Amino acid sequence: MSVQKGFTLIELVIVIVLLAIVAGFSFQFVGIGAQMFSKGSERLQTIEKSRFAIERLTREIRGAVPNSVRVSGNGQCVEFVPIIVAGTYYNAPIQSDSGSEMTLVTFADSPDDINGNERVFIYATRPNFIYADSGRNADIQSYEKTNNIEFELTFNEEIRFAKESPLKRAYIGSTPVSFCLSAGGLFRISGYGWSQAQTEWTSGDLIATGVSSDEPFDVTANNQQSNNIVTIQLQFGENADEQVFYYREVHIPNAP
Repeated sequence: MSVQKGFTLIELVIVIVLLAIVAGFSFQFVGIGAQMFSKGSERLQTIEKSRFAIERLTREIRGAVPNSVRVSGNGQCVEFVPIIVAGTYYNAPIQSDSGSEMTLVTFADSPDDINGNERVFIYATRPNFIYADSGRNADIQSYEKTNNIEFELTFNEEIRFAKESPLKRAYIGSTPVSFCLSAGGLFRISGYGWSQAQTEWTSGDLIATGVSSDEPFDVTANNQQSNNIVTIQLQFGENADEQVFYYREVHIPNAP
């Protein structure tokens, strides 16, 4: 008489339970790995996004006309005038002499065509000398490069600069640019022209999302012995667990 061998129902149930437990641990392990990968990718994207925004902010602000940086909206917006060309001057109409031309000496390459919105600044030691009709700036109509290092600038009208720069420095600046933090987005605003008061903006180019800060921008009181310092404090990341905080001081040479 032959004996039949096999598995009992209890043994099958035990095997199924054990397999279910092993499978559960395996899926949990895979899930943890996928979650770690997802968080790592999210954090990497946040770092790359924040690094791009901070580096662009730093690079543009560092190239601002001295004393042109100012903030508004409880530090939510920073405004400045980008430098096109910097150099020294002669034949400028200073104080008692009026005129519509001056010569700028610089080793910079020729800028793009002057479109009539640029200004030249001589000894503009405060922001209101930059943005207001202060006798420290003049609107440029055109320029002509007379030799390798000299530009002949023509103003829109006869002007008279109020002060001479101690080292005869002059700057050509384009129309102002602003960076503003609003509704979690960092925006770059340009092309709005000159205004004595900071202009309320309605639209701009989105630089980064998921940005927050109570006081993103601040400017130290300037003086003639030290550089202007612009403080940037921004926090990036829409996920509260994956945020990157930046604190950066941008030094702008104060040499009017």
